Amino acid sequence: MSLTLDHVMLTYADGESTVTALDDVSFTAPACGMTAVVGESGSGKSSLLSVAAGLLTPTSGRVCVDGEVGLIFQQANLLGSLTVRDQLLITDHIRGLRGRALRGRNGHADELLERVGLAGFGHRRMGQLSGGQRQRVNIARALMGAPAVLLADEPTSALDTALAREIVDLLAGITRETGAATVMVTHDRSLLAAFDRVVEMRDGRILESLSA
Repeated sequence: MSLTLDHVMLTYADGESTVTALDDVSFTAPACGMTAVVGESGSGKSSLLSVAAGLLTPTSGRVCVDGEVGLIFQQANLLGSLTVRDQLLITDHIRGLRGRALRGRNGHADELLERVGLAGFGHRRMGQLSGGQRQRVNIARALMGAPAVLLADEPTSALDTALAREIVDLLAGITRETGAATVMVTHDRSLLAAFDRVVEMRDGRILESLSA
């Protein structure tokens, strides 16, 4: 389980000029490891994550993912009309599961909710959850496909310091248990002690890669 970007370039037109969002980026996130990506706004962090997730196609270079990717968004983007359990099951529906096969995943969804600290919350609606609880649902949803790579785009940005640390500790525990390669973009340098590795970006390039 790992993620590798090999000499990746990402450019796009901006009027009559060309913007380089990623400039010859080579990057590896190892299995069973927590990697933080830091840098100023516009440094290329989100572009790196989008290319790694397959949401953007690089202009050149290679992206190698050993298995499925799970995405944890900055905003939970949960559907108010669904229960907590159904927020997770809808990902299986998107994958093509129907009928008995989909109903058979109820137990798996409940196990993941228990893992993220939401045991017994499966029947609740979004209006009954706090911000921290919604982010935990977001994480559980990303785990439904047993991903080899977890990509998190500033999942703690809307949380206070204590809740942010809880979410990062939760991700660290999940990473160790599942063996996933976890990459998290963050602006909060107070969280970096929880990571195995820190990658700093500037102007679309990796500036340095250090132990946290």
